[in-house]
Amino acid sequence: MAVMHPDNIEDYKNVSEGRKKVYGFIKNAALPHGNFICCCGPSIGNTGEGPDFILIGRKLGIVIIEVKEWGSKQVASCNPQQFTVMISGEAQKITNPDKQAKKYGDALRETLLKYPEFLSENMKHGDTLKIPVGWMVAFPNISRDESLESGFKWFIDSGRILYKDDLQEAGEIYRDPAGKAFLKKFSGCLPFSTGSLTQKEFDKLCFAVWPEVNIELPARSGEGKIKFKREVMRLDESQARLALKLGSGHQIIKGPPGAGKTLILLYRCSHLFKYQPDKKRILFVCYNIALVSYLKRLLKEKNISAGEESVQVLHFFELCSKILGEEVHYENEDRDYYDRVIKRSLEKLRAGESLLEPFDALFADEAQDFDNEMLKVLLNMVKPGGDLVIALDSYQDLYRRETTWKAAGINASGRTHYTRKAYRNTKSLFEFSQKFIGETEKNKNQMSLFPEDTESAGEYPEIKRFKNFGEIETFLTRDISRSIEDEGFKRSEIAVIYDDKVYGQDRFTYDNRALPMRVLNSLESYGIPASWISRDARTKEMYDVTADRVSVVSIHSSKGLDFDLVYLVGIDHIKDSGTSGRSMDSLVYVAMTRAKYRLVIPYIEETGIIRRLKECH
Repeated sequence: MAVMHPDNIEDYKNVSEGRKKVYGFIKNAALPHGNFICCCGPSIGNTGEGPDFILIGRKLGIVIIEVKEWGSKQVASCNPQQFTVMISGEAQKITNPDKQAKKYGDALRETLLKYPEFLSENMKHGDTLKIPVGWMVAFPNISRDESLESGFKWFIDSGRILYKDDLQEAGEIYRDPAGKAFLKKFSGCLPFSTGSLTQKEFDKLCFAVWPEVNIELPARSGEGKIKFKREVMRLDESQARLALKLGSGHQIIKGPPGAGKTLILLYRCSHLFKYQPDKKRILFVCYNIALVSYLKRLLKEKNISAGEESVQVLHFFELCSKILGEEVHYENEDRDYYDRVIKRSLEKLRAGESLLEPFDALFADEAQDFDNEMLKVLLNMVKPGGDLVIALDSYQDLYRRETTWKAAGINASGRTHYTRKAYRNTKSLFEFSQKFIGETEKNKNQMSLFPEDTESAGEYPEIKRFKNFGEIETFLTRDISRSIEDEGFKRSEIAVIYDDKVYGQDRFTYDNRALPMRVLNSLESYGIPASWISRDARTKEMYDVTADRVSVVSIHSSKGLDFDLVYLVGIDHIKDSGTSGRSMDSLVYVAMTRAKYRLVIPYIEETGIIRRLKECH
């Protein structure tokens, strides 16, 4: 059967019986398996409009399918431009469905023309595209004989019509086990024939067609490393395929930084909006306060507004505040305080006294930050039978909280997905980070993903020693200025990531808040606009990833964010008061994997961490 998106529409609202018939026909008659992918109700371009179906065949091309559920008696008159159709006793003038389907086909062609790999090199068939795009009209309630009475067959080429006869299980197309009759029928509506697409071409074509998996990142002003970004985005088809497989219920997504976990959550959210409008209450939740605004921007790029009437985006203790109906201090309290907040929130939920109504679907990003009790809060915020999708990377667990899915009540057996391929970083940065956590052997195949050019390969991190912090400040201001003026980096894609904490067994305390202030003052004195993102809860909430300013941000607040150029400051001054070495590894790993293209680590003291970093070169 064909791969269908969504994989089942029987229970979806606003899907008519006629469309269900066409859906079932394509699903079962498009053979052999794996050669066809069909999307129900896709939008084309930025209009939000689109046909009922788009079918892609490896040996076929693309076919737009428009479904009209009229009976033969409903068609009162027709001409090449429009049909007059009786609907609920009233005559309505409707665009000739053949013209309507062609319009969608033309719009899709314009989209595909933006991809150089889809352009024809020899144009033997007279088309600038090497992928044929055709269109059909399906009439699930009109037989071939009945069409003779209506007369509309004179205004739609019979090769572009699917009749009720074609859709029946007893029909010739359905009965052909080899799928040749299906291929012949659909090939008849195409402007030319094409050879079999390669797997890479097929994947790329599917990725270009499905709007749900084309998650646009928030635009940051300036040119930046455009060539590198284009190469990286070309590799996202693998994550698109995984995103399309997500179903309902409890789901877990695991993968390294830059593997597209957040984008997969956004895809699923967009999918619910499009295909399951009954799931109106949706919540995105994360632990990092600064990540909230970034998630809102990503939703905005998908034309999904963030708010109570659409998708709510909250950090965890903001969620608790809404559950309790009272102010919660988001930071600077001891562990006991937050344990009490979590306990009281859970009690309110279980007693049915929460001031926040449960959600139809909940998405948890960076979920390695949540312990069992926090996960129970999330689980109790989901309606019975609702969706809970969790994305995490255990190597980024900075808080060392004890978590087991079973103890938290999450049942994702058989629904755990692994995004093993990271696309965000250059080859050198990815290789460096994997060496640091000892995962090099497991990720040898990862290296084959990256194109063999200097932009995608990149350079290994620059680990530079200085005599004192004054020298580091001078270096930062001059190197950032040079990187902006000479190297094509933009301020919004540059971050100075620092650590200013002392770590104990179960919490951390702030040690040197003067460090980020010194960096901020140095940059601004040098004429480089900058923002201290981690100054307090308010500045974290107001963080705008698109602002034309260099970000000064702590390691903890940087989780989930990324930048072209990262300066990692203060790693040699990390003070460990009894926490495990694995915790320190996670801290450094989170920091270094925020960099997409270039990572610079200035230091003063030759500590054990610095020596380990040098050994990873």
